[in-house]
Amino acid sequence: MIWRQDPDDPNRLPELTDDVLVEVEARLGVKLPDDYLEAIRIQNGGGVEPRDLPILWNRQDDIALVDSIAGVGLSDGLIQSKALLTEWGVADDRLIAFAGDGHFFLAFDYRESVTPKIAYIDTDSEQIDVLFDSFRAFTEALTTVDMETFPDSSSTLEEEDASLEYARRLLYSKNEDEKRDGAVVWFNGLDSLGADELVRELLIWMDQETLRDTATSIIQEIIIRRKPLNQQLFEAFFETLHRQDDAYSKQRYDETMYILDHDIKVE
Repeated sequence: MIWRQDPDDPNRLPELTDDVLVEVEARLGVKLPDDYLEAIRIQNGGGVEPRDLPILWNRQDDIALVDSIAGVGLSDGLIQSKALLTEWGVADDRLIAFAGDGHFFLAFDYRESVTPKIAYIDTDSEQIDVLFDSFRAFTEALTTVDMETFPDSSSTLEEEDASLEYARRLLYSKNEDEKRDGAVVWFNGLDSLGADELVRELLIWMDQETLRDTATSIIQEIIIRRKPLNQQLFEAFFETLHRQDDAYSKQRYDETMYILDHDIKVE
């Protein structure tokens, strides 16, 4: 079971009917894979749990955060894939996105067969890599990753200082890819590096279109994982989401508040 039980999930669509499925497949020009259809007949899209997807990208271990999976509807879900991918510079009807935040997408890849594989699309680097042979293999790979990888309790102060300096150098780089790397490095070392300085910088990123999704995702993870954070920064995050007043920000706000209000443990 991959679905997070949230009756108010804005990404959860009405129960799938055969008529809707036939029309959507005709409009997409594909036959959707049976293992995907099995999942969305249980719940037609929405939030998933666990949502960490370990991947190997650019020969380095990485984690893609999969907040939700698109369902099948006449105006929502997979049918929006073409417009979404085009907006982010991907023009190929044989790729149908079902998850992602804009900087990356996971997609059904029909480029080589009528039976799709699962591809990872990095829109920043314009790279596409096939990760899984099936949707089931993708869902089986979802897990909860221990993010507390730097440094351990035996680390010396010198090692902690070096980790902080390395993360800070990347975080304040003028190169956006390095900035994102710095945010991830810092996040992975929160227990020794602390969250306040990181979040102050990420709050600035939330007003920058190309960095907003990364900043929002990491601050959200800090909050729902109950990492120590200055109360003013905590409040500033929610105030910024309110100020932005769009569907993405509302979804992040609602999701975070639901987890906190229901005291859901995220490790």
